Amino acid sequence: MRRKRLVLPAALAAVLLLAMSCALVGMAAMPPSLATQRMDGFARWRSAAPQNYRVLVEVGIGDRTCLQEIEVHGIEHALLHDTCGSSWLSTLAVPRLFELGERLERPAECFPSNRNCVCRRVRVGAVQYDAHFGFPGTITWRRELRPNWQHPDYIARLLETRELPNCAAASRALHLTVISLTPLP
Repeated sequence: MRRKRLVLPAALAAVLLLAMSCALVGMAAMPPSLATQRMDGFARWRSAAPQNYRVLVEVGIGDRTCLQEIEVHGIEHALLHDTCGSSWLSTLAVPRLFELGERLERPAECFPSNRNCVCRRVRVGAVQYDAHFGFPGTITWRRELRPNWQHPDYIARLLETRELPNCAAASRALHLTVISLTPLP
């Protein structure tokens, strides 16, 4: 009789131990977060970055492709060639590439405004960092609108109009590729 009492707790403990082991193995197999990847890349950039460099970046926005070539001397930037002509891109030196990559980590935003939050805008994409220097070698993202189910504005709109809010919008993808980064004397 005493053995029967010990079997159930031992079996439960074994199942719990197995579940915890599976969870730990699953967590170990997960890729590092975007923030961790960025911080690792930035640490490599800070330790191995040339003081002066020339960078050539190909930019794809929607179906349009353009190039920017920038020369950097310390904190000074010189735009050598720019077929993009887009003010929001500004000069795509490495610090700006890190900033654009970091945008993937930002939380969803209310759309169309904070007063009417029936949809939320999120950025979906990836950043690949250069193995040696650590700079963002490739950045791809697009903005998507998604229903904001948990927000009171969504429920109010649904009750008012008796139809689901349209959270579909055309999204232009952004694709940045560092074609070359050349250290300068």
